[in-house]
Amino acid sequence: MVKIAICDDSKEYIEIVKEVISRIMTDNNIVCKISTFTSGISLVEDYKRKSFDIIFLDMEMPEKDGVETGLLIREISEKPIIFYLTSHKEYAYESYQVKAKNYLLKPIKSEVLEKELLEAIKDLNTPLEFLDLKDINGIIHRIPLSEITHILRKKEDRKLHIYTLNKEEIIIVQTLKSIENSLSCCSFFIRSGKSCLVNINNIRAIHKNTIFFSNDETEEASRRCLSDLVNLFKKLNKR
Repeated sequence: MVKIAICDDSKEYIEIVKEVISRIMTDNNIVCKISTFTSGISLVEDYKRKSFDIIFLDMEMPEKDGVETGLLIREISEKPIIFYLTSHKEYAYESYQVKAKNYLLKPIKSEVLEKELLEAIKDLNTPLEFLDLKDINGIIHRIPLSEITHILRKKEDRKLHIYTLNKEEIIIVQTLKSIENSLSCCSFFIRSGKSCLVNINNIRAIHKNTIFFSNDETEEASRRCLSDLVNLFKKLNKR
């Protein structure tokens, strides 16, 4: 079931979009649940309790506008596909900050909405292969998940350091929890400590509490996470 949220300060427009989406989903034999919100604040609060796969966000709303709302959602998770609803083309740049899939001009044409919605649903079923991130210098990276050894939040600078098999280090300003949420569909990423996620597929050995990666780099595991890490490592190596 595809979970969809529509957020617009106009109840009338919400009903229009909801009706079109319902018809599209019915015509394509796709089961969905549609939730509606008239403010960005209520959407964000509800998202903390239950996630959505696809979100349609009005760009212009009181209290929190579409960009502010989108950024708050991105702090929680990178996973949902976000579309912006707007009457103004100039908002396209703002939608980029939130990594929105597209912005749809009001009034939305049914055929345009259908095309975008079906493409988004197809993306939901595509396995995650890359992390698309902007580093501290504003450079955008597309990092293959298979190349990541571990992601560490360092105390010194409170930033995330992403390490790869070729010993590249990419530094980003993001929370470890948000990255963990983005990778929730990837069972091979697991906590090795309060401040570290490791790619179990790139671990060569675990000795005592030291993790040895395939490129001979090492990282320490916490006592709290060590048992689960070792058990999963042994399980995978029995295959």
